Amino acid sequence: FEPNSLLQLLVAGDMASKGMPRSRKWFSGLCGVILVAFLGSMLTRCRLGERIVESLPESRLPGRICVVPRNGWHKSISQIDGAISNLMSWNGQGPVPRALEPGCWLLPCSEDMALSIARLQGELRAAGWKLLTSDPEVLMRLGNKVNFRTYSEAQGLLEHLPKHYSSHRTAQYPCILKVAEGCYGHGVHIVNSTEDVLAITKGDGFGSSWLLQELIAGTVEYSTSLLVVDGKILDAITVRYVYDRAAYVWPRAEELSRATLGEAPASHLAVMSKFLTGYSGICNFNYKIDRDRHIKIFEINIRVGADLACDACRSRASVFFNKLVSLP
Repeated sequence: FEPNSLLQLLVAGDMASKGMPRSRKWFSGLCGVILVAFLGSMLTRCRLGERIVESLPESRLPGRICVVPRNGWHKSISQIDGAISNLMSWNGQGPVPRALEPGCWLLPCSEDMALSIARLQGELRAAGWKLLTSDPEVLMRLGNKVNFRTYSEAQGLLEHLPKHYSSHRTAQYPCILKVAEGCYGHGVHIVNSTEDVLAITKGDGFGSSWLLQELIAGTVEYSTSLLVVDGKILDAITVRYVYDRAAYVWPRAEELSRATLGEAPASHLAVMSKFLTGYSGICNFNYKIDRDRHIKIFEINIRVGADLACDACRSRASVFFNKLVSLP
């Protein structure tokens, strides 16, 4: 019911009462007021339903899986499975929360939270949580973009990354400037000159806090989420995105289409697995395919990504998370 409908109902009741004895008019009017109040209350409850759910005390949150910290994904991620939630406000600081129910999983959706869970894994397990995490050192070598490039070089894997520029003076412009620690496109810029680089970095931290690399042009980008245990890939979901321009930094481009691919190519997974020695957890690889059909990996996110939480086919994502909860 809408408010106008409620008003019309009340007016109709008043007109119908004309000609009635006074006692019946009084009773009819009282019933009309009660009915309008009841229906108005129901309308308010329906409109605020989502808000009511989000205000539940954390001890009553639904779920076998809690994705933290809360970042607005709950509506999307709960559509995968009603037992997955993104409502807990814990940010890795302060007292460790107790598990919402026995065997409930705790998963990160930010790099900082991934590191907090890894560092506090003993306390979190003691509080009843199930975890799939790694040593903090493993997370730091993959999640920090400068460390990731250094690790790739040491492992002989640079061919799978965009070309690296060790100096803004010798870079080929336009290229990509990115901060070592950041997520969701923050701190990533397309730069067209040395002056652009210096204006953003203020001439400080280049090579340690900032990374400069080749811009891989193309309207199609891929994001593959992996379920990994001790370097072994147990499941993979790839989402293909098409954007309105060839040179961009997500999310500063218009998405034209997206599709969940049936299978991640075995050749792509073989490359990804080379980076995952000693890693356990959920992660995602962002990459493009170059003219020679080779993948060029921009970054590895050591957490649940928006591709898995919000964009991938819900039934396929459900299979992915059910493989997680089936782990011992």
